[in-house]
Formats: sequence, C-alpha cells, structure tokens
Amino acid sequence: MNTKTKYLLKLTLAVVVLLISVISINQSFDFSTVNLDQITAEKPLFGADEFKYEAPTADAGDSALSSKINWAIFIFVILLVLVIANTLDISKYISKITGKETINQNEINKWIMLIFMIVGLAAVVWEYQVHGKLILLNNSSSEHGASYDSMFTITLALTTIVFFITQFLLFWFAFTYAKKDGQKALYYSHNNKLEVIWTIIPSIVLTVLVLRGHQTWKSVVYAEDNYKGKIKKIEVFAYQFGWKARYAGEDGVLGNVDYKFISGKNELGLAYGPEVDDLLVELKDKIKLDQEAIKNLKVTLASLNIDYSAADGLKDYTTMEAIQKQIDDVMDGTTLSELEASIKRKTKQIDRIEAIKNNPKIFASTFTGSEEDDIITQEIHLSKDSLVTLNFRSRDIIHSAWLPHFRAQMNVVPGMPTKFTFKPTKSTTEAKKEFGEEFEYYLYCNKICGTSHYNMKIKVVVESQVEVDAWLKSQQPVFKKVEAVPAIMNAIDSTLATEPVNKLALK
Repeated sequence: MNTKTKYLLKLTLAVVVLLISVISINQSFDFSTVNLDQITAEKPLFGADEFKYEAPTADAGDSALSSKINWAIFIFVILLVLVIANTLDISKYISKITGKETINQNEINKWIMLIFMIVGLAAVVWEYQVHGKLILLNNSSSEHGASYDSMFTITLALTTIVFFITQFLLFWFAFTYAKKDGQKALYYSHNNKLEVIWTIIPSIVLTVLVLRGHQTWKSVVYAEDNYKGKIKKIEVFAYQFGWKARYAGEDGVLGNVDYKFISGKNELGLAYGPEVDDLLVELKDKIKLDQEAIKNLKVTLASLNIDYSAADGLKDYTTMEAIQKQIDDVMDGTTLSELEASIKRKTKQIDRIEAIKNNPKIFASTFTGSEEDDIITQEIHLSKDSLVTLNFRSRDIIHSAWLPHFRAQMNVVPGMPTKFTFKPTKSTTEAKKEFGEEFEYYLYCNKICGTSHYNMKIKVVVESQVEVDAWLKSQQPVFKKVEAVPAIMNAIDSTLATEPVNKLALK
C-alpha cells in the first residue's frame, strides 16, 4: 500500500469518527430548544445601566439529562486514556519481542499537528465572528477616540495576518517534514537573506505602528496645551465606593482644596473657613474623648466583664466572643495603643491646619472665597463638541477613572492630582438611538478597590451647552452665601420696637 493511499484511509477514518460523534451528540441533545437571543447580548457591553440579573430556571428533566451526559463523557474520557495507555504499553513490548516498530509515533504526532492547526485556526475565525462584535471599535464618542480605534484596528489586522501565517507554517512544517526512515534532516547553519527579511520587515511595520501610536498619544496628552479656546474644567473626586463631581459656580473658578480639611460635612476638603473652624473644634473634642477613654480603661474593663457575664447567662455565644475580643484588646494594650495613635493623628492634623491659618500669606492664598459657590453633584454633564478637562483626586486609595465610550482612562492616585482632556462628539440622545433607550454613559472605576468596587460608577450626560448651563443653575451651591435680611423683616422689627408688646402672646 503506497503512502497516498494510507493518508486517504486515515483521513476517511477521522471523518467517519467525527460524523459518528456529531450524530451521537445531536441525538442526545435537542439543539432546536436553544434560544440564541439569550446567549448573544443585544445590549452594549457598557452603559446599558448594567444587565438585570434574572435567576435561571432549570427544568428537572433537563438537569437529570445533563448530569447523565456529563458522567458519560467523564467515564468515556477515562476509558479512552486507559485504552491508549494500554495500547502503547502493549506496542512497546511487541516491538521489543519482534524487533519491529508497531506504532510510528512520528506519524501520529504529525497528524495531530495538522488536526490541531485546522481546529485551532477555525476556532480563531469563530471567535472573531462571534465575540468580535463586542469589541468597542469604530463607535467612539470622543474626537481622539476615532484615531484610537483606527490605530487599534490596524494593529489588530496586521497581527492577525502574521498570526495566521506563522501558525500555518509552524504546524504545516511539523506535518510535512516529520521524521522518515532513510531521510536525513538538512542542516542549515545560516542564511543572510532570511535574517535580513525577518528583521527588516517587522522593524518597518513596528516603526510605523509606534510612530502612529506616538502621534495619537501626543494628541490626547497635549490636547489642553494645543487648544487656544476656553476649556471647561471639572473636578472628579474618588472615594470608596463612589464619585463626586465639582463644578465652578458663578465666579467660574474652582475653590481651593486640601486633604487636611476633609471631614464628614466637607467630604471634598474645600478651603471654606467656617467648615475648617468646625473641623478644628470637632478634632479637639474627639481628642478629649480619647483622653477620657484612656483614663477610664479600668472602668471599661470592669463594664466589659459584667457584660460578658450577662451574655454568658443568656448563652449568647456570639456576643460573648465579641466582648472577649474587646477584653483581650484592653488587657494586652491594643486599645491603649489605638487611642494614643488616634490622639497623635488628630493632633498632627490640628497642627497642620493651624499652621496654614497662622501664616498670613498661605492663609490668603488658600482661603480665597471662590469655593462658596462651587457645585458638587452626583452626575457629570458635558457639552458636546467642547473640550473638557477632568481633574481627578482620590480620598483614600488608588482608583482608575474609565470612560469606555470616550476612550479615556486615568489612574486616580491619593496625593497626586491627575487629569484627562477630551472632546465629546456624540450626545447621550444620539447614543441612545445607536445603542437603545436604556443606554447611558458612565464613568467606572477600572481598578479593584474593595468589596463594592463593582458598584463604583457615576452617570455622564452629554448634551448642548445651553442644557448644561440650565442644569447647573438648578443645582445648589455647596456653601450658600448668607443673604441680607429681607425688607419685610426689618419692618416687623421696627414695629415691635415702637408699639407695646403683649408678653403673654409672645410666650
């Protein structure tokens, strides 16, 4: 039997086995019941106010059938492995006895290589067709995003072509040049022409890609420097687990901020005198409470022991465990160390704030009054076709501001202000027409920052400048200025001063 006939028989056998497998699977499972609409997401990957989770309902009969199929596949794989292992062992012993090779491993390996190449490349094509549409490309909502998408598309196309060529050659050479009896491999020590070809061509391609990427990067990073018009500036403040946006008020100037001024009422740390004074009073009061707690540690320990006994009488083991933890902390000095560290932190914060207030120059440059009419919101409103700079700050840990449809992302690092400048080119209304009425732009956190990281987002609205201005006027400034007493109140006060007053009525 010649070589071509052997190849044809092997290929026919492989096709028969494949057909038998497909027919068996088709009879075991009814593919007509599969709803492709439930598998393929019709909504955009980001911005559809997230997918609403619906618990899957499984039919008892389907579950039983699925379980049987899974067990059957599992047992079949084990048996197949055992059969192959035993076959190889038997073949090895037969070869030793007869002195002839019963199974040609090279023949087996080369056909495995060919099958793997065909299946693997077919899987890549399927992946591109099915999941390629989920890639955010050619639908950017920002000016620089079009260049970004174009660069990504060109890079992906070139690398895909190189991938197919190299993978085909890799597996085809393994198939074609498998070891054969009586054939000696050709030793090729060096070839200058090949070296030049596979060095120069990738160098040229990569140089073009890098230069294109550098130009795109410059257009994004230096967009603010190269723009001659007025740029809208918005501060975006990150914290676990949310975002806040701050706009300049009627004066058009964002007020100064300092992390030392952050408090429960002043979450962004704005340099507003009355709030800073309240923070100083609050810090001093807390220091006194910590000092009192240190003095009363023995009393606290006695109270905890009483509470532990009461919980023991009720057999409340959860409460007993919690109280025992507090008792241990007091006994080993952990509570004392925490209170002393708390006093030290608050004292240092007070010293830093008072250093600013006691220095006339620093005080004048910090407390300018421009923060009084600043507006803090839970949404970001942007004007279409207008350049905007988002200035980022973080209160606690590293976050990452990600606006996928605007092709914008920037790390938000504590103590290191960052920014990103871009121009929105597609309004929310236009995006809804493209992606569906449920679509909304969002700014996400793209760096895992804790347990509720998944929920850290803020809505972004792109509209006309007129609509943005109207929305801003409807917002309340963070620190509203004290207005003058109305004239009618002055009239009432003057009347009370000149006419007799019924004291009982006043009471």
